Formats: sequence, C-alpha cells, structure tokens
Amino acid sequence: MRRCVYMLPILVLSVTAALALVIAPAASARTVAFHASEVAPAAVCPGQTVEGMSAEEQVGVMFCMTNYARSVNGLAAVSQSRPLARAAEQKSTDIVGCDEFSHEACGRPFTFWDKKYGYLKGCWKAGENIAWGQGSYGTPAGIVSQWMHSPTHRAIILTAQLHHIGIGLATGTYSGATDATMATADFSA
Repeated sequence: MRRCVYMLPILVLSVTAALALVIAPAASARTVAFHASEVAPAAVCPGQTVEGMSAEEQVGVMFCMTNYARSVNGLAAVSQSRPLARAAEQKSTDIVGCDEFSHEACGRPFTFWDKKYGYLKGCWKAGENIAWGQGSYGTPAGIVSQWMHSPTHRAIILTAQLHHIGIGLATGTYSGATDATMATADFSA
C-alpha cells in the first residue's frame, strides 16, 4: 500500500507565547507576509480576549478566527473533526503532563494521537501548531494572533490542501508557570 505522508522538519520558535509546528508541503502553503486584516474583528469572532472561558468556548473562537484568516486569503473553510479535536486535546494534555513543549511530547510521534483516534489512514497530509501562554497570551486572540504573526505557523493555517481541524486545550502548570493554557491545532486532509 502506498503511503503519502508529506512533512517538513519540526520548527521551534521562541516568541512571546512559545510556538512550534510541523507543516504539510510548503509549496502548497501561501507565503505572503502577515497582514493585520487576517485577524478576525471581535464582532466577527466574539470572546477573543476573554480570560476564563471554558475550553469549549475558546475552541469555538479559535475555530472562527482560523476560518476568518483562511477566508480573507481566498481559501475554503476547514471543518471541525471530532477525532482530530480529541487528538489535539490529548497532545496538549501530554505537553502539560510531561512538561515537554514538543510535537513529540512524552516520546510519542506527532501523529500518535491522530492515529489513535482513527483519523490518519491511507494517503494523508497533516500539520500541527502548538502554543502556550498565560493571561492574555493564553486567550484565543493571544494564541491565534501569534500563529498568524509567525510565517511558518501562518503557512499551516493557510495550506489549502488541509481541510479538517481539531483544536484541543489543556490548562495546568507548565515549566513552572501556573494556569498555563496549552493549545494544539491539528490540521489534516
């Protein structure tokens, strides 16, 4: 059976809210620089800067912000995938639990949870953005805005060939920081 997996090496960036990613084919991603117009206005995706929302509410806002960025770049919306969301939540939980900010937290390959929840089979493409923050940096606006300001993270969000998304959050103590929000966005096709 032919396996069609396309990935580039993991990139780790140090920015205000720590970020990292694995990306599907770079040639298929848009490489235009970030524009402020790509971040959804609060009226379009309400609750972006609200601290203390439930994980479900935060995920909804992040989903809205992701699709807004795609729409202003002429891309089709991604659809939510429950298996990818469960995988993303487990990845965030692993990162907090193992205190290891990595796509391979706890020694698991980055696609471990996607496969565990039955998502990746046959020919597939996958990308993953991870981030963490506290206070305003841990809100949907803090996380998605940082991804959009990072060319490599932005490229994953704007990869036309990725059609599904799962967003998962975990809150806890990470690297000595209490009440840290860990976010994972798994994209696939």
